[in-house]
Amino acid sequence: MSTLVLNLDDRLERKLALLAARSCQPLPDWAADQLRRLASPDATDAASAYSDEWKALFDADDDPSFVAPARSL
Repeated sequence: MSTLVLNLDDRLERKLALLAARSCQPLPDWAADQLRRLASPDATDAASAYSDEWKALFDADDDPSFVAPARSL
């Protein structure tokens, strides 16, 4: 396993920490998940890729008319 070191300014660190907290994850774990998602060969369009947690929750919907909205990074 490789290590990636990022130097974040205070403002960016706070914003990312809030996003990580929404996923109930420590910032390093959340960041690794986000990078894994972006680098996934299944992710054809990073702007519309959803996290595994989101998919587990909302892909359970059996409504064939449901279309996931586009999402910006």
